[in-house]
Amino acid sequence: YHDNGQLRGKGTYKDGELDGPYESYYDNGQLRGKGTYKDGELDGPYETYHENGQLEEKGTYRDDEKCGEWLEEGETVTYPPCPPDLEDGN
Repeated sequence: YHDNGQLRGKGTYKDGELDGPYESYYDNGQLRGKGTYKDGELDGPYETYHENGQLEEKGTYRDDEKCGEWLEEGETVTYPPCPPDLEDGN
C-alpha cells in the first residue's frame, strides 16, 4: 500500500516470486500497469499507463525481455520476435 492507504499493487506469489497476473497503481488509485509474471519474470502481455490514465506502452514480454511489436509513447517499436505461443498476447 502507498502511504496514503491506496493499493500499490496486487498479484500472486509462488515460492516467494510473482507468478501470474499483476497490477500496480498510482497513489491516486489510477492503474499504473498490468502484466503477467512467470517465476518472478515478466512473461506475456504488458501495459503501463501515465497517471492521467493515458496508455504509455503496450507489448509482450518473454523471460523478462521485450519481444515483438510494442507501442511506446505513441510510436511502434519492434523487438526480436516473440515465440509463437505469445504472439496472440500483442
